[in-house]
Amino acid sequence: MDQPKPVQPAFTIKAEDEIAKGRFSNLAQVSMSTDAFVLDFAFLQGPSGWLLSRILMSPQHAKRFQAALAETIARYEERFGHVDPGPTLQ
Repeated sequence: MDQPKPVQPAFTIKAEDEIAKGRFSNLAQVSMSTDAFVLDFAFLQGPSGWLLSRILMSPQHAKRFQAALAETIARYEERFGHVDPGPTLQ
């Protein structure tokens, strides 16, 4: 017999207008410590850049985020075609 899928709890996320508009980032850096992953999102223009946001995640949440991002990229590529990651900054 098939197991019923667990029901996802419903919740509401509120955002201030400035946050809801979003920001464009063309650089992301990931670092870690024993208890957190740190995701820095920045905007580079020429030799200068601005840190836009720093997100800290538990290792467990980072692992779930990785899976969700991989699944979303796969769906994007199915719909729109392969994404070329382009050059890597060193």
